[in-house]
Amino acid sequence: IMKESKHSQMTFQELWIVLDQFDIERKWTDLDPSDLAKSIMLEWAELLEHFQRDNTLVNRGEEIPNKSIDEISYEVADIMIYLMKFCREMNIDIVDALSKKLEKIAKKYPPDYKDKGGYDEYLRIKKEYRKNN
Repeated sequence: IMKESKHSQMTFQELWIVLDQFDIERKWTDLDPSDLAKSIMLEWAELLEHFQRDNTLVNRGEEIPNKSIDEISYEVADIMIYLMKFCREMNIDIVDALSKKLEKIAKKYPPDYKDKGGYDEYLRIKKEYRKNN
């Protein structure tokens, strides 16, 4: 369960308004979508840095250092900010896109798909889907 903050009750629409106002005040509007897409990937890379050597440490029998949830949450926020800006510039309704994508995934992977073969079934469905699309 996520911990609540004073901001966690903000609606998505309210968040859009705050982001738009923030960008207008700084003249950060009308950004090129390709630059925003690059920024999303750069922020993803910064998020991945927090986990960069974890598998190696586990494989060596070493302890993984504690993660700073605050630092990780800032990277997640950076990704979301750039994603929202990208959607704004591309005229993508992110809530509508998410809803449609979840419907598509639900058809592709029904709730009981893992009962039919676990991860192998996931890979089979994925391979079949790619073959047909």
